[in-house]
Amino acid sequence: MDLKTELLKSIWYAFTSLDVEKCGKVSKSQLKVLSHNLYTVLNIPHDPVALEEHFQDDDDGPVSNHGYMPYLNKYILDKVKEGLFCFKPLCYF
Repeated sequence: MDLKTELLKSIWYAFTSLDVEKCGKVSKSQLKVLSHNLYTVLNIPHDPVALEEHFQDDDDGPVSNHGYMPYLNKYILDKVKEGLFCFKPLCYF
């Protein structure tokens, strides 16, 4: 499988785990945090203006995965470079 497909699986799992009401939507604040963490983990320069513009509070409530995908593709997945990040399991002692 290609890198983008593998990343989407993990991101989909994160999105669905944030969907506590099981309605297919996640709050904008949670998606902002998820996006910021993805920028950090994937070693992508963070674009706070694009993040705020995409998630501006001009509409009602939470965002569905369909509303998040355009942002995810344009500002995160399209900028990922293989080999520039490393996923290591977190260790708790």
